[in-house]
Amino acid sequence: MKETGKSLHDSLVGVPKSLRGKCQNCGSSMELYELDFTRSSKVMRCTRCGMLHVYRKDIIGKWRLLKAQKADLTQR
Repeated sequence: MKETGKSLHDSLVGVPKSLRGKCQNCGSSMELYELDFTRSSKVMRCTRCGMLHVYRKDIIGKWRLLKAQKADLTQR
């Protein structure tokens, strides 16, 4: 991929913002799965094991882990 195809952040830092953090289960990187601005929460998914990590902003404005759970893929 050419340098022009990457965003400025990727070219400067090397790791995209959506792939930050470590999984609580296996320690691999996570990707952004869902972002909710009304509730100030986000869900990150592990790239290896598929575990979901739910984060919420605290009073200071930092992301805090609420829970980590296995993804339930069954449809009801």
